[in-house]
Amino acid sequence: MKKLILLLFVFILAAAPAYAQKSFDMRYNEAVEYYTTKQYDKAIKVLDAAKKSPGVTKDQIAKANRLKSQCQASKQKLSDLNLSKESVFAPGIGQVDSIYVTAGKAWEVTSCPAWCETWKEDDVLFIEVLPNKEAAPKKGIIEVSMGKERTAYIFVSQEKRLDINCPVRILTRPERAMITIDSNQGMLSEDFVLGEGKHRIRIDKSGYERKDTTVVIDQKNQDGAVFEFNLKPLFATISVDIKPADGYYFDVDPTLDISGNEVNLHPSIVKRFNVDQDISYYSLYDGNVIPLHPGQYVLRVGAQGFVPEKRSIEAVKGGNQHFEFKLTPVTGTLSVSDEENAAGAVVFVDNKEVGTVPLDDVTLKTGTHLLRLAKPGHMTDYEEYEVVVLEDKNTEFKAVMQRYGEYSLTSDPAYCKIYVDGEYAGTTPLQLRLREGDHKIHIEKNGYYPIDRYVTPAFEGGVEEMRLELENAYPLVVSCDKDSIEVVISKGSGKSKVVYAEGVKTPATVLIPLSKTPYHVELVRSDKKLAYKGNFLFSKQSANNLKILTWADGSPFITANGFIIRPNAYLQSTALGKDFQRVADATLSSMRLFPGLTTSLVKAGLFMQTDPDSHITYPATSKFKEDLKSGDAGYNDTMLIPAFSILLINEEFRVGGAVLPFVDVDFLATYAWYPSLTKILPFTHMSGHDVFFGVEVSSRMKVFNVNVKAGMQGLFDGKANICRPGATGVDGAYHIEPYSQPLQFVVTAGFTLGGGNCRGQNILRVF
Repeated sequence: MKKLILLLFVFILAAAPAYAQKSFDMRYNEAVEYYTTKQYDKAIKVLDAAKKSPGVTKDQIAKANRLKSQCQASKQKLSDLNLSKESVFAPGIGQVDSIYVTAGKAWEVTSCPAWCETWKEDDVLFIEVLPNKEAAPKKGIIEVSMGKERTAYIFVSQEKRLDINCPVRILTRPERAMITIDSNQGMLSEDFVLGEGKHRIRIDKSGYERKDTTVVIDQKNQDGAVFEFNLKPLFATISVDIKPADGYYFDVDPTLDISGNEVNLHPSIVKRFNVDQDISYYSLYDGNVIPLHPGQYVLRVGAQGFVPEKRSIEAVKGGNQHFEFKLTPVTGTLSVSDEENAAGAVVFVDNKEVGTVPLDDVTLKTGTHLLRLAKPGHMTDYEEYEVVVLEDKNTEFKAVMQRYGEYSLTSDPAYCKIYVDGEYAGTTPLQLRLREGDHKIHIEKNGYYPIDRYVTPAFEGGVEEMRLELENAYPLVVSCDKDSIEVVISKGSGKSKVVYAEGVKTPATVLIPLSKTPYHVELVRSDKKLAYKGNFLFSKQSANNLKILTWADGSPFITANGFIIRPNAYLQSTALGKDFQRVADATLSSMRLFPGLTTSLVKAGLFMQTDPDSHITYPATSKFKEDLKSGDAGYNDTMLIPAFSILLINEEFRVGGAVLPFVDVDFLATYAWYPSLTKILPFTHMSGHDVFFGVEVSSRMKVFNVNVKAGMQGLFDGKANICRPGATGVDGAYHIEPYSQPLQFVVTAGFTLGGGNCRGQNILRVF
């Protein structure tokens, strides 16, 4: 036990110096840690404790003193604030300057002029002097403080602003970008006026990256400055060239599809980048480029009659790629055989010579082609023919050609229009080729009367000369009381007859030459019936208005005539005591049978006694009784005796025409049978055969017309059927008295009343 205690004591004595050494090192390292974190007071306190540690050596104490001196020096520096310079001088346009700051503690700018801006990065203070907006120099002070321990000052001065208005042009590629200067409203203009100093520029354009930059205006460029900027696109562009295989061509424009988006390769207006519009993707732009979003695409191209192709591409932002396609045609064959007169003819397909007839198996792309044949002295029905070639099939065309005759046409005046068989052929002088058969050549020119010529080629060789002369023509206005009536104007007769107007309808304006001899005019209704025929003179331009009143195509409803010179009807019995004179005729509802011949529903005549003071006496019964007085049985004073005829047993026939525009003169013949009605109706009337022939002069107006007749009239083989009141039985009811009215000269005046078509009556026109 004693040995154990002794060993422990020896161990403690041996370990005591090592423990003291460890204690100093630990304290010293702690002090170093405080030093590096700038906790100098704590470091000095720990170092003083370390020097008092048991077993500290002289070297350790010296080491601790050195670190303590460093801590004291560093502590002193914490109270210092040093600047690399204490003044800044700036021009009127402003500038940015920098100052290095050495400080023991955190520092900051506590005061700054309003026309300066400051910021710090680590130990550097940046000072931006803004452009001087005044015409005088400026001075100011910037205050930098290190807490409450120390403050430093920087003197700032700025020169006065120079009065510069610099014309500036800002050019962009592409053009028409939105330019914003110093946060002012953006403009699409290129030209600006800027003052001295730095100006912030922002450039925006649809489809391009925004660009921010700064330009400086000073005395060096006060006379003008130009700044150019290239904008970086956000899109890619491609160009595509589509061609047919060698020896072929496209009938219609090829097509381009980009991943389902069809591109118009031939727009009416090609888009441009140099405009202030959004980028239109999949559209054609200047330089035949197409903008695309960056990415993967499939190009599909095609054309009618060609095999389509496709290709996968990658569009890269800002890049342009060119792609070429050569399309292979889909083909068939064409053969041309001789059907008539075509052997040896040269065959042209789409204006390219491919051989002569007969022609076999010419390879062509599928689709529609234009075929033309050429052979001296021969021609085809059409200048060109359309033929359709099908894939891997042979199309046969049977060629038919005809001989032609050649004519050289000249005219007086020159430059007349020529129509051949209704088709426009050109203007004179003109070379014509006419095939076999009859042809109509029509020649016209404004201000001249057109003419027609009929020719039949004789194929005698050479060119036949044909000179055509046209007469000056002037407008003639033809009108009548009805529209849509055909006008025919002619001159001459037989083979020398020339028709100047035909097929035109009223009201019409026709061009005809002036003439010293009359023209013949006819108006024809839609039912081909003649409405007017006459002559007129067109010898001066001022007499250019021809107004015509058409003939009637109907009959009057009522006609009445009174006799001016009256014919007598002589009763053959003296027992009745007097005679009668004819005083009036009338018709009701006339009807046309044939041109010139009419009949009436009812025709009537009226006879009046010649002596109104006398009276008729006749037997009261079947036995004769004379000297009846008024009031006696059987007495009757008959003053008027009518006569009646009905449809088809009365007719009127007129032959004549118009002597003036509103006056007709006709040769008139009438006949009427007035039947005896004694067995049907008990009334007084006359019977017999009535005739008239003579002349009628009548007006030709609407609805109402007047007339005068003169001629010979007679009533034959008739009887006066006088009804006796109170008598009984057929024999006792009438007294039948034969009479006679031989042909006598008469004159009548009357009127007709009817519809609008009744002017002029129904006349067989001979003039």
